[in-house]
Amino acid sequence: MKIFSLRQYYTSYLIPIGISVVLLTGCAARQHVLTLDRVQSEYTFAETLNKRYMHGFYGKPDPASFERLKQYRSDAYQALMQFRAEFDKNKPLPQAALQNAQTKIDIYTSYLNALGATSATKDTFTGF
Repeated sequence: MKIFSLRQYYTSYLIPIGISVVLLTGCAARQHVLTLDRVQSEYTFAETLNKRYMHGFYGKPDPASFERLKQYRSDAYQALMQFRAEFDKNKPLPQAALQNAQTKIDIYTSYLNALGATSATKDTFTGF
């Protein structure tokens, strides 16, 4: 029977296990943060399109669309804030809040697409 000192036990068995658990947890946490960043950047992209649309970068904006754009922007923002509030990088992603945020942002972006806010009909550099 081999007798281990406490130091040998920790360095041989517990520390490698602890390191692998920390690395696995770190990878999952990083993925969660990347998901949050992706959803946030999708909202930021839609908001940038909205601002450009409102300032006439894609032609004259339709005043009838302003109220709906305001509502869609608000819905997307509220869903994003809910996702961020429920987000904890050390816990599983809140799937319901994530899906809700992605859906609201998609609706917002789709409406901007329907208004022509992502079309290349007018280049602001050349004016065509």
